[in-house]
Amino acid sequence: MTKYFQFMPKPRLPRLDLGFLLFDGCMPSGLFAAADMARAANLRAGRELFRVTWASLDGAPVAGAEDGPRLLPSRAFAEAACDAWLVPGLWAMSEAGLEGAIASLAPVVRALRELPASTPLWSYCTGVALLASAGRLDRHAATAAWWLRGALARRHGRVDWRFDEPLVEDRGVRTAAGPSGYLPLMTSALGERLPPDALRDIEDVLMLPRPREWLPVFRPVELIAIEDARLRRALVFAQRCAAQELTLAAASTHLRMAPRSFARHVQAGTGLAAGDWLRRVKLRQVGEALAASSEPVKVIADRLGFGSEASLHRAFHRTVGCTPAQFRRRLGGARATD
Repeated sequence: MTKYFQFMPKPRLPRLDLGFLLFDGCMPSGLFAAADMARAANLRAGRELFRVTWASLDGAPVAGAEDGPRLLPSRAFAEAACDAWLVPGLWAMSEAGLEGAIASLAPVVRALRELPASTPLWSYCTGVALLASAGRLDRHAATAAWWLRGALARRHGRVDWRFDEPLVEDRGVRTAAGPSGYLPLMTSALGERLPPDALRDIEDVLMLPRPREWLPVFRPVELIAIEDARLRRALVFAQRCAAQELTLAAASTHLRMAPRSFARHVQAGTGLAAGDWLRRVKLRQVGEALAASSEPVKVIADRLGFGSEASLHRAFHRTVGCTPAQFRRRLGGARATD
């Protein structure tokens, strides 16, 4: 009996009409990738599993980033009879930025609030704030962009926030963390409609990227989460500097600050000592290389200026809590060739 149920084919679900909600200031790159995934699923299945509709509130073009192209919807939000809606992220890198963005998008929040309660809603990263503002996450579990966790927790106390989870599904509402959150959202939807081998074809043969769930130790050195201009310049400098040459004095000189002033600035902005913060910048680069390539650790150490493989190994284990090899396995990186 167990084997019978184990090998039963997936039920043939009806086509999902999925709406992509466009609005001024949205981050559409995830929507383009999600549309490609839906199209690939249709091709692989040989039938229409997904139909994507691009919609703005009034059906008029919207502006994404200030210097980006205008986005052309196919219809107005109220006219699009979609089974589910995907709400993209929006440009909000701080609590103040979030409040301003939500206020400017009041019509979008109102439209989401007026949808039938049974309408499945998906969102990721900062876009989750729109669902929360519309009350659609009340008494639901949800995740969102980690750098807004304080603001979201204070503003929306009726939500069961689970910021440490990359994907949360709760009674028709699906939320994902991070700018690449569209990937787990769409992978989940594809997995409901495709057999495992077909899903692997889309992931592997079509070479769609996979999200990386970075450890909390690297969160303070993610460029997208840093609003302070000086810290952003310091981070870029640290990335370009050899690890052995990356000192408090070198970084402060680059920023034309006194070392003690720079140290206080880093502490105030990140909660970390300046030396620890600079070290994590280099170690995150190591993590990127470990996850994305099969380069031996020695090669990575030489390229990033650690002086020796042993030096990198000690610093990585002391800060991250695991060896480079263990980290590579955790992130699904390629095995080293040496």
